[in-house]
Amino acid sequence: MKKLFRLLFFLFMGMFVSFGALYGYGLYLTRKLPWQHPVFDTVVPADPGAIGEKGVLIFSKTNGFRHESIEKGIEEIKKAGTARGWHVVSTENGAFFNDDYLSRFKTVVFLSTTSDVLTPEQEKAFEKYAVNGGGYVGIHSAADTEYDWKWYDNLLGTHFKNHSIFPHTPEGELTTEVTDHPTTQHLPAKWKRKEEWYNFNKSVRKSVNFKVLVSVDEKTYDTGETNGMGGDHPISWIHKTGQGRMFYTALGHHPETYTDPNAMNHILAAIEWTGKMNEVPVP
Repeated sequence: MKKLFRLLFFLFMGMFVSFGALYGYGLYLTRKLPWQHPVFDTVVPADPGAIGEKGVLIFSKTNGFRHESIEKGIEEIKKAGTARGWHVVSTENGAFFNDDYLSRFKTVVFLSTTSDVLTPEQEKAFEKYAVNGGGYVGIHSAADTEYDWKWYDNLLGTHFKNHSIFPHTPEGELTTEVTDHPTTQHLPAKWKRKEEWYNFNKSVRKSVNFKVLVSVDEKTYDTGETNGMGGDHPISWIHKTGQGRMFYTALGHHPETYTDPNAMNHILAAIEWTGKMNEVPVP
C-alpha cells in the first residue's frame, strides 16, 4: 500500500510540475503575465524645448516583458547620434505622443516596447505624425506591442508570434537580400548573430509595398519547439505609410546588438533613412 501511495504521490507531483512548466512557458511566449496590467501616461511631461533639424525620439515604454538591452540601446544610440549631429531624446512617457512634441522630431524609435503603451488619443497623434512624413523605427519587441491597434499592425505588416526557448538565442546566419538600400549597403552578403529569433504571425514578403531587407536562414540554427516560420523568415523590412517611412528589425534582444558594427550601423542608417536626414528637400 505504501508503495502505491508513493507512486501516486510522485505521479501527482510530476503532473503538477509539468503543468506549471507548460503554463510558465505559455506565459513567456505570449509575454502576458497575470500580474502585469497596462499603465498609461496622461500627464504631459516637461516641454523638450527646441530640438533642431535632426531630432530623434526614443520611446522605450514597456507594459509587459522588459529587455535588459533597452538601456544599452539608448546609451549607444545617443552616443552615435551626438557624433552625427542628432538631437536624441528618450522617454517612457506615452503622453509625449501629442501633435506638438512629435512635430519636433524627424523619426521615432520604438525600442523594444511591449504590450499596450499608448492611449487612443496618443495613437491618433502618432498616426497623424507618421502619415504626414514622420519616421518610424521598430526594434525587436516593437513587434510585441499594441496587438489591438489595427493601424499599428498595418504599419508593421505583422506581429510577434513566438520564439523558441530551447534553445533560446542560437547563432543563425543572416542574408542581406537588398544590398543597395541605405540601411543595408554596409552589410556583408552573409553574416552571423546570436539572437532571440522572433517568429511572426505571417511573413511580410508578399504584403503590398513591403520590402524585405534581411532574412535569417532557418537551416543554420535550431528553431527549437516552434519550428520557425517554415523557411521564409524576414528579419528586417521597410515600407511607407502616407508620406512617412517605416523600418523594422527583429534584432535587438542582446545588449551586444548595440556594439555590433553590422547590427548597429543597420539601425543607425534606418534612423537616418526614416528621418530623411541626409536628403535634399524637394522644392
